[in-house]
Amino acid sequence: MRKGLASLAAVVVIVSVVYLGGYVYDAYFVAPGPAAQETVLVIEPGDSVSEIARALEDGGVIKSALPFKLYVKWSGHSGDLQAGSFDLKTGMSYAAIVDAITSGGAEEVQVTIPEGYTLKQIGETVRAAIPSISEEEWDAAVGAGSPLASDPFIVAAGKPDSVDLEGYLFPDTYRFFSDASSEDVVKKMIGTMQEKAPGITHDQLTLASIVEREVQDPEDMKEVADIFLKRLDAGMALQADSTLSYITGQESAEMTTEDLQYDTPYNTYKYPGLPPGPISNPGMNAIDAVLHPTANDWYYFLTTPEGDVVYARTFEEHVANKNRYLR
Repeated sequence: MRKGLASLAAVVVIVSVVYLGGYVYDAYFVAPGPAAQETVLVIEPGDSVSEIARALEDGGVIKSALPFKLYVKWSGHSGDLQAGSFDLKTGMSYAAIVDAITSGGAEEVQVTIPEGYTLKQIGETVRAAIPSISEEEWDAAVGAGSPLASDPFIVAAGKPDSVDLEGYLFPDTYRFFSDASSEDVVKKMIGTMQEKAPGITHDQLTLASIVEREVQDPEDMKEVADIFLKRLDAGMALQADSTLSYITGQESAEMTTEDLQYDTPYNTYKYPGLPPGPISNPGMNAIDAVLHPTANDWYYFLTTPEGDVVYARTFEEHVANKNRYLR
């Protein structure tokens, strides 16, 4: 009996020594080899040690999350791990990892995107806050051939392959790490659009983007959305200045009769129906207006120089309003 217990104790001691030796080796002495893979660990504010350990395990940086969690606890660094984006390699020691993620990650920057901004305007705003993103990288991330266009939300919405991601980036105030890539930014904005407007279609986003650029007041948006929906149902041209302005860059007051004949599928004076895609990235008020329009008898509207919206039932009334308010 005593001999059996002694043997068991010896086995326990040997296993413990081997485990401890392996733990010490992984904690302090292991180092990335020639075939080590680079990976980026992103720690969000508020992430726990367990979440960080799982991310390291999932990324292949460490073999197991539990020994790393124990190392962080025993080394007294539980409260020192910082949010940020960190370049790591597979096979790093626990000590090297902790040193990397306690020495300061990338700073956060705040970026505010107003409702109705276009992809170009969003890109300019983002690049001003994150200069490491080039114009070419931004264009690649939001263009028609962007790999982000395969996002299930975008695919389900029915975006045509020929158009870019205009309309799919939700305008809001965001916080990004200062070393974020263009795809990081775009992916987060698409994700926010999905959260705010799950199940929305490409056509709905397109109409919301037009409403966003035509009127500003949320109640007017609902009235105008109903006007556009009625015109679409009747096969009438939308005759929205904003869609043509999207292509020409001209304001409504600058456009001539000749401009209104400009041959582009975004000319909703010349071509009935919706343009191929959104002309801006709409906010929640415009999206809600399209999803929940206010039923009315109007078929026409105009905006006065003072910003008031004037409605009309017939074309004759609309012409009278134009003569009264725009001349």
